[in-house]
Order: sequence, then structure tokens, then C-alpha cells
Amino acid sequence: MLRLLNRALGRLTGLQIRRAPKPHRKKTKAAAPAVRPGRRPDYRPPRNPQVDRLIRQPVFIITPVRSGATLLRMLLGGHSRLHAPHELHVRRLEVTAGTELAVEAMNELDLQRTDLEHLLWDRVLHRELVRSGKDILVEKTPNNAFAYQRIAACWPDARFVFLLRHPASIAQSWYEADPSQRTPEEAALQALHYTRATERARRELPGHLVRYEDLTTDPESVLRSICDFLGIAYEPEMLDYGTREEGELPKGLGDWKEKIRSGRVQQGRALPEPAEVPEPLREISAAWGYLTDPAGAAADAAADGPCAEVTEVWPRDGLIRIVGRLHGVPAAEEPAPRWRLAVTLTGSPERRLDYPATLHGDTFEASVPVVDLAPSGIALPAKWDLHLTTGAGAREVRLRATRILDDIEQKKNIMVFPAQSVSSDADTIQVKPYYTVRDNLSIACQLRDDLSRTLS
Repeated sequence: MLRLLNRALGRLTGLQIRRAPKPHRKKTKAAAPAVRPGRRPDYRPPRNPQVDRLIRQPVFIITPVRSGATLLRMLLGGHSRLHAPHELHVRRLEVTAGTELAVEAMNELDLQRTDLEHLLWDRVLHRELVRSGKDILVEKTPNNAFAYQRIAACWPDARFVFLLRHPASIAQSWYEADPSQRTPEEAALQALHYTRATERARRELPGHLVRYEDLTTDPESVLRSICDFLGIAYEPEMLDYGTREEGELPKGLGDWKEKIRSGRVQQGRALPEPAEVPEPLREISAAWGYLTDPAGAAADAAADGPCAEVTEVWPRDGLIRIVGRLHGVPAAEEPAPRWRLAVTLTGSPERRLDYPATLHGDTFEASVPVVDLAPSGIALPAKWDLHLTTGAGAREVRLRATRILDDIEQKKNIMVFPAQSVSSDADTIQVKPYYTVRDNLSIACQLRDDLSRTLS
């Protein structure tokens, strides 16, 4: 019928009728699943170390900042078998798949993202070692103290040297390195951050312990002890690092000041008197043997035992949702204990709110309604402290909600969360989670007009 109609219409008008084509629908690719903010990727040891790793028995110096790691790596680099380059920061190298097909292809090879990152890290270290012509690599990036578990998983045969220094001397040196960037009090808290991480690694990993104070007073003895630990012969040439051309000192990748550039080991600063040790550093100083602690209580506290490590904070829809992982908590026997989130008004332990916390493996999750934190008659400004708890009475276990297992400094200024409003009588109260100067998670309540007030 349409053909006959077109013939007649064509003779009369020169036009024809045609069916309209179906509209073209652009194929949309399904979005890749988003990675949950703050969620740490899973990692695992190599399935076949002989195939997956090129580096054999790498050596990692686990140490805080400003503790003599650059001096130690310069001395170790003088050995005919040890290559100790500047800080490499390989754990900051990440692998991202550009397409879903790439993800599927790697899955077929049984390679997850962290496996690929480990292959990359290993190749970078191996390349550096091959270029040096030596056979043992030494890596001294201070931030490795925050990733010791992953480093040990990446290289199961890795060896660790723990380099300690008086925590108060670390803080003083850190402050003097750039007084315009930090106050002495801030330097002490940053020193605490690094020393805690180093102490965690020292307690969980086998290794060899040396001290900065011994390195600067008797470097030969320290170097001999490290060589014995590594199973290599001591070489006197290690002490003459100032006569070698290798060992560049690029700014930002280790100490590059005049003292280290002098080319000779210099006496360290005098140890501080006990009264001069900042209060935040007293426990860790005792744990490391720089302060007397007959009872051992300070050492146990400084070991930074069990805690509720926060990974995500979501203030929205009238709730503050908190996600994290239990750290240092032994696996529970059946039946598993019930955990709660205890929210306590600072200075008023009798003002406590409890909320159920769900636990999947070592991952916990709990939510707090913001309206509960701004009851009528509460004195403002107010602060609430958060703990994960289980048990009751004298047998209650309380773990502070904190974030101390990463290397992010000054979280109080960097990790800023939005406030939510609660109407109370004629006022509007702002409820806002925040990290304290000690990296603990708390919740502040204050009038909207006083939002600029900072609670410590």
C-alpha cells in the first residue's frame, strides 16, 4: 500500500512518505562501584613469592621523623653490599584500572588492586637496587611506620631495624626544623603520633633495635650490630660517608641540613631533664627507657593497645554514623560479646548515652541521633567523648574512638565535618563531630552564633 501511495504522490509532487527511524539510544556503561570513603583496601602476601617478588629480604628502617634515619642510611650505604637511597615513599604509589575490562582481566589473573600495587612497589625497589650494583636494599621512609603491616605482607621476608630517639628530642628537633610551621606543643603531638606508630611496629614485628644516641656516640658499635643482624661482615669504610660521592640529599626526602652535610658523625644534643619532657610524651619516653617507670604502667599505656580506629564519619539526616575497626582486640569466643557506642559528656561521667554497635569481623558501625546530644538545659559549649564498650561494671572494656593508625597529621584542622542543627527552646544548637589534638573523635555542641569557638 505504501509503495503504491508513494508512486502516485511522486508523480504529482515529487515527494515520498518514509517511515521515521527508531531513535538511537546511546548505550550507557554501568558505573563502577564506588570505593567507600576511608575504607582500607584489603591486601595479602604474594601467592608465589618466587614469581611475584624480585627483591629478596629488603631492609626497612622503622623510625619516627627527626631520629637520625638519614645519618644511618648514609652510613649503611657505605657498605659494599648495602644500597640505602633517599626516602622512596613507594607505598604512596597506587594502581587504578581505567576500564571494567581491565578489572575483569586482572581478576582472571587473580590479581586485585593491592596485588598490582605490591608488584609496582617491588619493581621500583628492584630497579633501584639493580642500578646500584649491590644486593641488599635499605629503605628508611619514616611514614613506613604507619604501614608496617602492609609492608610485612608485601615482603614476607623483609627485615626490620627499629631506630629510636628520645621523644622529647624528636619534638624539639621537629620544631627547630621549621618554627614557622608548628609550635613546640604541636611538634610534641606530632612526635607522639610517629613514636606511637613506631612502638606498634616494634611490638608486632621481629627486628633489631638501635638508638640515635648510641649511633652518634659510638657509630662503629651500632653499625657492627646491624651488620651482624643482617648476616654481613662489618666494613670500616661505612664510617667515612663524607668522602663518598653517592648519597644525594634532595630536599624533602630526608634530612638535608648542614649537620648531615658535614660528612661526619656529630654528637647529638644532650638528653632533656625529666622535668623538660612534654606531658604528651612522658608515657612513650618511659616505654622507650628514657624515663624511669618502675611499675611499667606508662610503658603499657604507650604501647597504644586496643582502640576503636575510626575510618568513616557521616554526619547527615539527623545522625552521626561512625564506622571503624577494632584494633588490638583478641578474636572473641562464641557467643560474641555485644558492643555498644558509649557517648559521655566530658566532665560529667554520669551523663552517658549508649547505642548499639554492629560488628562484622573487626569492623564496627554505630549511629548517634544528634537530637540526643543537645537536650534542654545542657550547658554550652559542650563536648561528648566516644568509646566502644562491651561488658558491664568492673569488667567493662572501653576503647576510645580515635584515628591514630594513619600518618595524617593535624586531623583537627584537616578533617572538618559539617554541623547539624538542633532546635532547643529559642536557640539553635550546632552538633558537629571533630578530631581533638590527640586524634580522638569527639562531638561538639554549641550555639550557632558560637560556631567559630574551637573545643580541644
